[in-house]
Amino acid sequence: MRLIPCALFCLVIAGCATQPSLTIPDTGLITYQAIASDFRIDREWWKAYGDKNLDRIVELAIANNTDLKKSAITVNKALYEANLLGQELVPEFSGSGGASTTTNTKAGETTHNYTAELGVSYELDLWRKLSSAASAQEWEYKATQEDLETVRLALINNVVDSYFHLVYLNQAIHVTEQNIRFYTQLLQIINNKYTTGKVDALEPLTAEKSLLSSQNSLMTLETTRKTIEQTLRNLLNLKPEDKLDIPLENILSVPLTNVDLDIPVAALGLRPDVKAAEYRIQSAFLDWESVKASVYPGISIGSTLSVSSDKSSTLFNVPFLAGAVQINLPFLQWNKLKWNIKISEADFENAKLDLTSAVNTALNEVDTYYYSYRKSLSLLDNVNRKYDTDSKISTYNQMRYEAGADELKDWLDAKCSENQSLLILLESKYNTINYENAIYKALGARLTNHSEGNRPQ
Repeated sequence: MRLIPCALFCLVIAGCATQPSLTIPDTGLITYQAIASDFRIDREWWKAYGDKNLDRIVELAIANNTDLKKSAITVNKALYEANLLGQELVPEFSGSGGASTTTNTKAGETTHNYTAELGVSYELDLWRKLSSAASAQEWEYKATQEDLETVRLALINNVVDSYFHLVYLNQAIHVTEQNIRFYTQLLQIINNKYTTGKVDALEPLTAEKSLLSSQNSLMTLETTRKTIEQTLRNLLNLKPEDKLDIPLENILSVPLTNVDLDIPVAALGLRPDVKAAEYRIQSAFLDWESVKASVYPGISIGSTLSVSSDKSSTLFNVPFLAGAVQINLPFLQWNKLKWNIKISEADFENAKLDLTSAVNTALNEVDTYYYSYRKSLSLLDNVNRKYDTDSKISTYNQMRYEAGADELKDWLDAKCSENQSLLILLESKYNTINYENAIYKALGARLTNHSEGNRPQ
């Protein structure tokens, strides 16, 4: 009967224990709730380009990417570990049974014996050691969910970037191939004129120089395209023989999504890596609390119900009930526990620093991408106007050359400037699209003010 008062005393002590709490330091970021209230949230920002082929490739990447699948497995593993630790908070049952036969060879008698035992044990969580450990793992599970979202965001951004990079490269290669055909035909014409003595030896050399320059550019562009194709295949988990099916499009006709630059840099409540860092502070704190609680005595109570009989029919006629209380004194190993506490405290301090680092990294990313996007818009406008000017100059020099007023070199120089301006224009448009998507990845979604519609391009 002494077991009952002892157990009641333990329960009273357990009731006095309180759940440790932690307040996450204010990061100065705009929270998810405030963002959802003040802005429109578009988590599928790539669909704003209206490109069905791009939508298909993004969906394929989400379905096939191995890094995303491994991250999902990590989330499931964290859930299993949280469930496993949660089992420490419920009673543990055990049971056994047996039968034996003993034969006395001298007396010729056979004795049968049947036994069965059912037990239950439970560790009293007096100091919330077990509940803190279980809660710590639950926070880690939440953090791995945010890790999965981080991988997903990076995957989508890389796929969109690679897709438009290939669109740009395909068009740049197409333009360069047209230039090569032009210079090849022009070189044939100049060679014929040189053969008949109508031009001097400098003009064929000048035309050949322009042709070789375009051929070199083509090889560089093709090598770059192969590298980007490799990147996209890896993201989609495709083999070399699998088709990517990137159509030849005019990247200049791709509509810009018009990033809302009025969105504050601190609107980072959607950033999954920041949320993961916050969750890991909670996890590290609770783990620290659990380790500190492991210093205090641990009390386990248990009970067994056992029966025994020489006949199976009367096995449960006379059951025996026994109870036990086990007290562990872990503080006797203080030297070991002390260092475990220090290690957990260090993990907690590291988690706080990780949050600070994640916040600063996020703020700097958005600030830099905003700056780069503004510059890319200005550069795109300037390059576009320069291309228009170079195109007019090239046409003017062609007319003067055909009229005999200018040398071939003047026309080819103007034509080369026009071609180069077009290639730079294509690249500038791609860079602007790239910065758009980098901003959406950095913010965690495409954010726009409720009061604003889609602004004209």
